[in-house]
Amino acid sequence: MGAPRVTTEKLRFNDTDMLGHINNAIYSVILEAGRVELVREAGLLDPERGHGVVIARLELDFLREMNWPGEVRCETVIHKLGNKSFQLRQHLVSDGHITARAHTVLTTFDMATRKAIPLTEAWRTTLDQWFVPEF
Repeated sequence: MGAPRVTTEKLRFNDTDMLGHINNAIYSVILEAGRVELVREAGLLDPERGHGVVIARLELDFLREMNWPGEVRCETVIHKLGNKSFQLRQHLVSDGHITARAHTVLTTFDMATRKAIPLTEAWRTTLDQWFVPEF
């Protein structure tokens, strides 16, 4: 069993909206930062080798507002591995509270052919360090 990949982001004043809390679009930006760090560290995001990932699905539940100033922790885990895709679960945590939950399906992608490609054994082994089925 693995552990979450944690990314920390600073909440900025310009992330706020007219209601004074962090704008809902910023939640997606923070989740993207967590996803990108994980897939890059796993070797899945490698334009020089011609492969990357694309989002096939994104579900996002807003649970609490976030406010500036502050920081937010993005916790990312692998929930499920398929043949050409894998599922992530993510939590945004601010001030000790989960502020959002996300479920994302990513597909491994060949940049030249613009088609999905199978997950290699090496990728599976690397991704396993973040495998947490109940998150």
